[in-house]
Amino acid sequence: MTFQSPEMIPSMDIENSVERLQFLYRINNMLKQVEADGLNIYVILPRVINLAVQQLGADEGSIIVVDEGQDVQYAWSTKNKLNEKKSDEFLGSIMNEGVAGIVIREKCPIFIHDTISDPRWLPRPGSITNEESWSILCTPFLIRKRAIGAITLHKSGRSAFSDGDLEFLVAISNQAASSIENARLYESSQKQLKISALLNEASRAINSSLDMNDIMQSLLAQMNEFLNAEAISIALVDKINNELEYKVAEGIGSSEIVGLRLPANRGLSGWVMNEGKPALVQDTSLDHRFTLSGDQRTGHLTQAMICAPMQFQGEVIGTIQAINPLEGTFTQEDLDLLINLANIASTAMANAQQYGRTQAAEARYTSLFQDTVDPILLTDLNGYIVEANRRAFSLFGFGRDEILGMHIQALHPNTADFPNIKSIRVNKVVVFASDAVTKTNLQIPVEVYAKRTHYLDNEVLQWIHHDISKQVELEEMRQDLTAMLFHDLQSPLGNVISSLELLTIESETIETNNSIGIMIDIAKRSSYRLQTLIRSLLDINQLEAGQPITNQTLVNIDHLINEVEEIEKPNFEQRNIRFLKDTDPQNLPLIYVEEDMIRRVLINLTSNALKYSQQSQKITIYAGPCEKSNTLLVSVSDQGNGIPEKYRTSIFEKFERIKHGESSSKGLGLGLAFCRLAIEAHKGKIWVDDAPGGGARFNFTIPIPEQE
Repeated sequence: MTFQSPEMIPSMDIENSVERLQFLYRINNMLKQVEADGLNIYVILPRVINLAVQQLGADEGSIIVVDEGQDVQYAWSTKNKLNEKKSDEFLGSIMNEGVAGIVIREKCPIFIHDTISDPRWLPRPGSITNEESWSILCTPFLIRKRAIGAITLHKSGRSAFSDGDLEFLVAISNQAASSIENARLYESSQKQLKISALLNEASRAINSSLDMNDIMQSLLAQMNEFLNAEAISIALVDKINNELEYKVAEGIGSSEIVGLRLPANRGLSGWVMNEGKPALVQDTSLDHRFTLSGDQRTGHLTQAMICAPMQFQGEVIGTIQAINPLEGTFTQEDLDLLINLANIASTAMANAQQYGRTQAAEARYTSLFQDTVDPILLTDLNGYIVEANRRAFSLFGFGRDEILGMHIQALHPNTADFPNIKSIRVNKVVVFASDAVTKTNLQIPVEVYAKRTHYLDNEVLQWIHHDISKQVELEEMRQDLTAMLFHDLQSPLGNVISSLELLTIESETIETNNSIGIMIDIAKRSSYRLQTLIRSLLDINQLEAGQPITNQTLVNIDHLINEVEEIEKPNFEQRNIRFLKDTDPQNLPLIYVEEDMIRRVLINLTSNALKYSQQSQKITIYAGPCEKSNTLLVSVSDQGNGIPEKYRTSIFEKFERIKHGESSSKGLGLGLAFCRLAIEAHKGKIWVDDAPGGGARFNFTIPIPEQE
């Protein structure tokens, strides 16, 4: 069909043509006036349809406006608004199968002479067009070859409209199309501006607080202004139980829904939580993900639902859901708005959660800080005191105003090994002993544990002082008692040894029983061993106290090895152990040592090797200069079971006794401790490894003095 302008239609008389031209002129003026008044689409649509119905003598009419996806955006009828909830299904049918949908898709007008005989006509439920013949005109609103909607007129009777009426309606729709499009775009832009303003306001309100409940309540109020739903709620993830807990809600059933816990594998919200994706469900009865847990708790039916995840750093921390729109249906635009609000809320919620955890942690720290039995001082990173607990005030005797601002080192003025404050790092505890000085100049022995930590959003240094006065006092008493016992033992032991020496001389001049001589010899050797043990214990105390070695002389190590062989010879013979010496006396350098101390080191190492040697095995002592350093290396090797790797350091500690092979070691565990202290006091090193032929090899080095 070819359409002509109204003034060129032959069927019209001149008077009718002029009248319609005047009418189009009035429509044009009306549209311009409406645009000037603000492009209100809710004013344009009813005026256009009412004027068209009036001018063409129609009984009723309607307008549908669609978006780019051809979804109904606005609908208006002279009888009632078609965008009411009860008309949603009918509008969907019109767009899929009805006249307006066809006109919009094909961008061409339709003229129906008799609705009874034309299958394209879909009368609204309950309309009289179901029973009588009606005539229908429907023309598209075209903008740049795109249909943005359609206008439909209804008139009772068969062929009640003429071709001229159709052409006139085309002219009206063409004239109104641009105004409707401008109004639609204006309305859309205004809505977007409102949404932007809402999002900005929501962002401001949400981020102005770190209180979780304030944030959630503010978010719900902002959401419902646009979503206009029956109920909105926020649920947060409980990681421990892998559940969603509904924290706040507004609308119907809000008091009942708060506190509901939903397992992560149940419900639409649980699905959103697990998948991290939003969901829009127009009919919950048709969605298998939906459960009735919330409905059973509130007593209200959920018919439609939108839900968006709140995500922070890729992790879902909660969900926001709205149910049952009060008008129309939930749209993708509604879901997008919910997603935007969820995105804004996510960071604020995560910050609030972290703030809550931090506050709780600080409260716990403050409680522990104040209630601990040890004095604690907090300083800034330069060492100036910024806080102290009650025990610190009690220990040091200063008032709060006096101690705050003091430098930590002022409380430890005589501590030579006070740590470098700049070297104290996070997760590294620095421990040192000190005499803390109080306000009254009383010196209290303390052990201090210093580390870097956080307090009230600031990085600080924490100094925990542990009073060790009792331990120091007990240690001094133990040392005094030990020294007294050692000295008191030496005198009677010396008398015993002297008496045994005299008995030996007498037994050589007087004919005596041979067994008596053997007994005297055993007593002498035992006495010498006891004397060596006492000297070692005294030396251990002195070496641990840091006392320097005295009476050092130049010593030939080969001579000391020969003496050790002579001393231990009866033990070698009794156990049938071979003693081998691997030395080159001509090339052995002299060493500057305390002779008796190194002799006892060799005796201890040889005696230790004897303990773990079996009959017919051998013990080898090697001595020779080290090629890579200016030291003398001495090694004592046996053919026993060796020392397990895990014990090779601890074996040199005092009172350390290990399971060696199938038997437990005997003794007090002091011999090797003495060896370590003695060698280290001579600036040497001692260690144990595997002997080349199996067994253990104890090694030590002693610096070789420089030749003048």
